[in-house]
Amino acid sequence: MESLNGVWRSLSVGGNGGKEFSDIGWPPQASDRLLARNSTPVEVRVRVGRYLDQIQMVWSKLELATHGGTGSDQASLLLNANEHITNVKLTAPGGRYVGSVELLTNQGRSKLFGTQTGNVVDLAVPPNHQVIGFYGHSGRWVDRLGVIAVPKQGNPTVTPPNNPTVPKPKPPSDRLLDAIPRAGIELIKEFEGFAQALPDGRAKAYADPLRGWEVPTIGYGTTRYPDGVQVREGDTITQPQAEDYLIDHVDKSCRGAMEKIPSWSRMNSNQRGALYSFAYNLGSGFYRGDNFESITRVCDSPELWKDHRWIAAQFVKYRNPGSAVEEGLRRRRLAEADLFCQPVTSSTPNWDDDHDEAGESGDHTPEERLDQIVEDVAGNQPVADRLTPDMSFDTLITPHITYGEFALYDEARRFRDDYQCQTAYELCQFLERCREHFGGNPLVITSGYRPPEVNIRIGGARTSEHLYDYPDKGAVDFYIKGVSVHEVEAWCDQHYPHSVGYGANRGFVHLGMRPGKPHIRWVY
Repeated sequence: MESLNGVWRSLSVGGNGGKEFSDIGWPPQASDRLLARNSTPVEVRVRVGRYLDQIQMVWSKLELATHGGTGSDQASLLLNANEHITNVKLTAPGGRYVGSVELLTNQGRSKLFGTQTGNVVDLAVPPNHQVIGFYGHSGRWVDRLGVIAVPKQGNPTVTPPNNPTVPKPKPPSDRLLDAIPRAGIELIKEFEGFAQALPDGRAKAYADPLRGWEVPTIGYGTTRYPDGVQVREGDTITQPQAEDYLIDHVDKSCRGAMEKIPSWSRMNSNQRGALYSFAYNLGSGFYRGDNFESITRVCDSPELWKDHRWIAAQFVKYRNPGSAVEEGLRRRRLAEADLFCQPVTSSTPNWDDDHDEAGESGDHTPEERLDQIVEDVAGNQPVADRLTPDMSFDTLITPHITYGEFALYDEARRFRDDYQCQTAYELCQFLERCREHFGGNPLVITSGYRPPEVNIRIGGARTSEHLYDYPDKGAVDFYIKGVSVHEVEAWCDQHYPHSVGYGANRGFVHLGMRPGKPHIRWVY
């Protein structure tokens, strides 16, 4: 790290491939210093898959150059007013490319792009500085990355004061986040609002609009913290805290009642999210409650769930007609109805890929092999992204999945390139999450890597994802013992961001990816 003429540059992390780049000339000349000091970053755009594909800084009046390739979908961090990036953390698994980037701001927010695997490097931006650009090396991916920062003029970094009355929430578990759909949380946040926001991004307690300071409220409508302590006048919290309190409240006050609705298991995540918003606003005991006949009828009428007009007509009845809040409630009810009727995925099924494959789902040998696998790998530690093609089939990739399972313990199916191992590791990470969601039941892989000669022999599609013939391309077919394959398929459809092949009718679920990692679905 070095500082020249008021412009600071961090150390850089990653490999030495690709072409060198820098958003600010280095060493900075007078024009560079002026440009840097007058910059106002408003957004960071990122593409990330197995590695960091691309990164770009956007200023209020200028979009800086993109660095890297065009793979993966674009995501971004949009900065609020008076918000700036105060620090950055990076990983570079294997040392050749940047794997993930985490951005932290003066308003207590952080956003992680990618998966933090291996050593996390803190770039240690000096206090009261703001990150205004990047430098490093890039080609198809971002090979190496560092940041450029300048002193923040006028608005030093604000550190929220310690507030002994406000407990630090425990982050919601993955299982809780799976149970309470993100779409529902976002809808609640939209209509509740992050009330009484302060200039530094925190929120302070405010008086309830109807009951005053008898019911102090904070954030997204929180009146009691997770430990039961009542909100007090003068309390302040950050926005991430507010969201965690909201999720905790929805879990404790709504989830139990919602899961007792007879048709709950038939609803998709958007339908559940819409009803969570309704319950958060009007109470979780609405089902079959007095004056809630219409919304109860919605729950009890799966045959009408696709009738948007009818659904909206039922929701909008709960708007408190004639009151000062009628218009706001009408908008909320219509938004809930829209979410209820919105398909979980709008992707068009791909009818040209693996749906016509012969498949290998009829082979029960993998399941019969499970007990022996458990015995063989006892005491082994997962190698994660350090897997190489020449390792033993008894090598654990992740805690419950071996290299051999991806090859069906067939030497003819051994990986041939390192990038294939990386793709398998990425798939394993989601498989572990799926396995945990369904109670840790054994997960059985029926098809993983298929070399071209094997793919031809079994009648696989010419462009099958199982070929692993490009970086970021690969697939796995599987089922979970003791769990309905249709239930597993539905969960994967909602949570897996890349390719899902609907193979439940043939006894398996297909998860895959291909270059660019598009979000696609098809039926076998």
